[in-house]
Amino acid sequence: MWIFSTNAHSQLDSLQQLPEVIISDVSLTDFSTGTTTTTLRDSVFYNQATPLQQILLYNSLIYFKENGPGGVSSPSFRGTNASQTAVLWNGISINSQLNGQTDFNTISTRNYDNLVVRHGGGSIPYGSGAVGGSIHLNNTTKYNTGFKTKLLESYGSFETYEAQAKLSYGTKKFYIETALDGLQSENDFKYLNTNLRNDNGAYKTINGNLNFGFKLNKDHQLNVYHNTFLSDREFSRTLTAVTFDGYEDENTRTLLAWTAKGKAFESVTRLAHVFESYKYFPDKNVDDFYFYGKAIRYVFNNEFKYQFNTKTSLKTIADLNTTSAEGSNIEESNRDVISGAALLEHKLSKFITGTLQLKQEFSNDYESPLLYGISADYLSAFQKDNTIRQFGIGFNASKNFRAPTFNDLNWNGAGAIGNPDLLPEITYQGELNQTLKFSFGTFKLAEFISYSENLIQWLPNQQGLFMPNNIKDSRNYGIEAQFQAYYNFGSHKFTTTTGYTYVEAKDLSTNAQFIYVPKHKFIGSLGYNYKSLHLLYQFLYNGEVFTKTDNSETLGGYAVSNVNLSFKPKSKGLNWFTIQLSVNNIFNKNYQNIAFRPNPGRHYSILLTQSF
Repeated sequence: MWIFSTNAHSQLDSLQQLPEVIISDVSLTDFSTGTTTTTLRDSVFYNQATPLQQILLYNSLIYFKENGPGGVSSPSFRGTNASQTAVLWNGISINSQLNGQTDFNTISTRNYDNLVVRHGGGSIPYGSGAVGGSIHLNNTTKYNTGFKTKLLESYGSFETYEAQAKLSYGTKKFYIETALDGLQSENDFKYLNTNLRNDNGAYKTINGNLNFGFKLNKDHQLNVYHNTFLSDREFSRTLTAVTFDGYEDENTRTLLAWTAKGKAFESVTRLAHVFESYKYFPDKNVDDFYFYGKAIRYVFNNEFKYQFNTKTSLKTIADLNTTSAEGSNIEESNRDVISGAALLEHKLSKFITGTLQLKQEFSNDYESPLLYGISADYLSAFQKDNTIRQFGIGFNASKNFRAPTFNDLNWNGAGAIGNPDLLPEITYQGELNQTLKFSFGTFKLAEFISYSENLIQWLPNQQGLFMPNNIKDSRNYGIEAQFQAYYNFGSHKFTTTTGYTYVEAKDLSTNAQFIYVPKHKFIGSLGYNYKSLHLLYQFLYNGEVFTKTDNSETLGGYAVSNVNLSFKPKSKGLNWFTIQLSVNNIFNKNYQNIAFRPNPGRHYSILLTQSF
């Protein structure tokens, strides 16, 4: 498992250099002084389950509230709620315009080149919802690579099938890549220690990508990215109730990007079309009775960077979004948003860099706050013969926001009504982080705190209808610690990664911890390579959570372990395939992430990957 935990300016270590390719989201690699990022390479995606939720569950410090395999999965990043984590696809936000969230079981990771987790507030570069942190799905343009093919087939417990085909071709000036993957499962696992099964839990997904790059000349490049995701899911029963629900998703995203470079400047202009829709069936067997919602968004974005000299640079971000939405419980609504941001970075000395950020947004739908941020880091490098290779310390502080969604403002359904007078949620956050890079690995520690006001909560009004209002304030604070080490002994190679986070996330009106936000999460892995063999052990611990807002009831913590063994021949003529056997929940742990929703016991999968 390859996990790289870095300070945004800590790029002296060759292990953490991005490959020499064109990166779709340039904001991740500059003007991010003092922030913490974790990068997962595509090798992680091919060795583990394809849904984004499963990848991040064992490879990040984000907690997930999940309804089991194939069900709805929402994140809690540093104790924030699901709509306060932004997900970006090649630099464009893809959070739902209807509810502000992302269902992490509706994103397949197979066809991306890397995934970056950015910790802490990022509303200035990334917009609404980037409060607890942001997740970045990136495709890279790889010139001069020739023709490549990758095929994948997998079979697992509960009649789970997966397949993928990925083709690419790259010349000096041209690159094209197309990929298609599918996943389906009966998902009818037995509830341990009961006579019940996970009835009505089947799901199937199809995911397709098409990416294109063309160098017009040495200073200009065009890129086109497209993604289509379709899913058909059943929402499974619980320990106490039988269900017949069905749910269909359709999401498409298309992006045109033009990159222009000069002697002292770089400009990236993006035009995007983002479509989302869903259908919810109270009874999957009744096709003509369902509730629906859809949104169409058009995006114009320009990032312009100017390098004044070797010490000072300025970036401006101009963004225009226009969105239309409608649904069974939403009258046709429109939203126009325009924003401008400026980011100034200055190298104060050989080891110290600072950044100032400012952003203002205007909308016809809500009043937008003025956002600002400041950050700095100190980095010192040592001689290669020292045990400590690099020391870094950084901090960042910023004001961030989450805009009311179409559902918040315009809902009109049985028992509930929206509120057109809602204000955006505001969050002030600060972070201090430290990095130590050794000859054998990296240790990173971060301390964070945030205060949120005007949090939106749905409560009954005087007429007994549920209605959202800005009534709640909260305070979150905690620590994150991550460690990676490696050791080679001849042909024997060992790697280990660990991560731990402690989070206090409280409603200030009651001083109660938010529900389904554990105070503790721990992840760990141990990898062993010997010639053609690779063995990986993974461990996850989630602490207990409260299930009622008055903290009167809890759901116990749990620990889960996975093992996978893979074989890739080294001999010439046979090194085109890899076969892998995985055993998940190896100790057959009976656990629940959400009350009354058991997870699978021990289960298996076998995967074959072929590369030409």
